[in-house]
Amino acid sequence: MFGFGDEFNCAPDTVGVMEEILIEYILEVCNSASQGGRKTRLTVEDLRRVLSLPADSKKLARMEELLFMQEDIKRARAEFEDDEAMTRAINASQQ
Repeated sequence: MFGFGDEFNCAPDTVGVMEEILIEYILEVCNSASQGGRKTRLTVEDLRRVLSLPADSKKLARMEELLFMQEDIKRARAEFEDDEAMTRAINASQQ
């Protein structure tokens, strides 16, 4: 819970209340995204639909940012692995 100048060592009861609120919110979003429990798997599109309300615009923007960063990290890892494979192939051919 440390952020924006908050106390680093929070009271256990405060942590418990925040955890309850967070779990309740996540369950509410997942239940809404699964259309009242009719779906067993959630997709990104389900979450986009639920978070498309004006009140949740910041949450939707953050989700989109995290999804973009996830793809960016995947691309960077793939490029790094390709570079490593090419370096190994060059070293093997020189020996």
